[in-house]
Amino acid sequence: MFERILVATDGSANARRAVEQAAGVASMASSNEVVLLHVCSACNADLDPAQKHLEIAENIVKEGSRILEEAGVPVRSVVEEGYPPEAIGSAITDIATREEVDLIVIGSRGLTEFKGMLLGSVSNKVVHNAPCPVLVVKD
Repeated sequence: MFERILVATDGSANARRAVEQAAGVASMASSNEVVLLHVCSACNADLDPAQKHLEIAENIVKEGSRILEEAGVPVRSVVEEGYPPEAIGSAITDIATREEVDLIVIGSRGLTEFKGMLLGSVSNKVVHNAPCPVLVVKD
């Protein structure tokens, strides 16, 4: 049913819960792969501080990968660059389309909670624009 699952993470506690839920769903569905995605809007190769942001992004996906691997789930990590902060929801749906996933798992609130209240939450944008079903993990 869910051969390929995409789980988006920003390193927040709620994103961690989303990764844990994705591991459970992937195990039950005998999924072939979980794509662990972090959209790094602050990573820009033209800027020196971008290296620090890239290291942070790599640590975020490393932690998520560890959770999935411990659950025995095949995982592939993706750090996506080039999207501004207000387009993270679009990035997730674009990548879900590109990766041809069957399910997206995302936390309801992440590190950008205040911006989410002003601009509309990332999870809300994903739910409305996703090419597949979306599992939103609440607090």
